[in-house]
Amino acid sequence: MNRSDSGKLAREILADLSAQPRATAGEPLAHRLLLRVLADAVRLGVAFEPCAVGPWHVGQAALRGVDRLLAHAQPTVERGAFAFAVRDASEAQELVGFLNWCEVPEPAPG
Repeated sequence: MNRSDSGKLAREILADLSAQPRATAGEPLAHRLLLRVLADAVRLGVAFEPCAVGPWHVGQAALRGVDRLLAHAQPTVERGAFAFAVRDASEAQELVGFLNWCEVPEPAPG
């Protein structure tokens, strides 16, 4: 898997993710697919620096409801006006490094 192929897959997955309404429970399928592409790239020996400098960055979203009392913020992966929540800061850093390595543009609003 090379940078171009990885980037094409990531762009398609993020386009699907941007078109989905906000999930009420669980992770969207597109999020799981993006993690699978990331895992496949790592398994095949792709070397990229987690949280590499680039247009994608790690952010935080304030939690809502009762959850806001239990944790400080939800880690997110962001570029421009597009953002999606991830499980933890480590996952966010890996995805940011991967998306910057692939040079994935910001998805168009869905």
